[in-house]
Amino acid sequence: MAIIRNFDPGDLAAYVRLINEIDALEDLGKASSVEHTRERLGEPGRYPKEDIFLAEEQGLLVGYAEVRAELGIGRAILDGAVHPACRCQGLGSALLEAAVERGQEVGAEVIQTPIPEKMTVSRRFAEKRAFILVRRHWQMSLTNYAGAAVPTLGGFELRHFVPGDEEALCGLQNAAFAGSWGFCPNTAEEIRYLVNTSVCHAEGIVFLCGGERKVAYCWTAADPVQDGEAHVRMIGVDPAYRGRGLGRAVLVAALDYLTRRGIERVELLVDSGNTTAQLLYESLGFKREGVILWYERRLVPD
Repeated sequence: MAIIRNFDPGDLAAYVRLINEIDALEDLGKASSVEHTRERLGEPGRYPKEDIFLAEEQGLLVGYAEVRAELGIGRAILDGAVHPACRCQGLGSALLEAAVERGQEVGAEVIQTPIPEKMTVSRRFAEKRAFILVRRHWQMSLTNYAGAAVPTLGGFELRHFVPGDEEALCGLQNAAFAGSWGFCPNTAEEIRYLVNTSVCHAEGIVFLCGGERKVAYCWTAADPVQDGEAHVRMIGVDPAYRGRGLGRAVLVAALDYLTRRGIERVELLVDSGNTTAQLLYESLGFKREGVILWYERRLVPD
């Protein structure tokens, strides 16, 4: 008989194996490493012992639910799954119940979960449990980037991130994404932690500067487990400098850097309502290959 319990640090390797096995069976292509997962769970504001729930059967992990609070925008994000061999036993419902209780405990107003459009069973599971569809994100990819000319931008120059840029990156990112759906403002502490993880490289964060002011950026990351692949983590332009082609310039510079590193495939997510960004990505060869559906369930009365 399976039990639901909290995560323990000693579970890390088994936890990563479970996630990778489920993702492989679901053909999601999201393999991760123990090191990357340890770094992810060590981010500021993460509490794995309290935020991760495990389903265990005869000493083996067979399911999980992971909650991440983003109280700056009133939400908790849920990720989770049950191994296909152990489904239809009530484990998914039990894990979801534990996650919902955790979201309520930390003070979240809603709990949201991203589900790939092709995962119809997971979507039905969520819909039957009071989750409603609230947003769509496109998955886009670029393979074997052919290169593009960097626009001539008088008065602006490109440069890579160097230690000490954390405050500036934090401020620029928060300004660029202020009011955007699903964006929780970052702190300099969070940025400082993230830029020092194994998936990040200083040269992979490109700034466009006007004098001393950083006005646009593109932040890329490459997980060592995914050889030859990278993703665009964030790209943004200071609202006061939009409409000048700065986003294209900084993205081209970042893609050039990734190509020099031997990266053959670049992925990103973009909000389905952000047509400006979609057109930019398409102009450089990105193609839509999937959709992530965001579902939401309220935890407090309207």
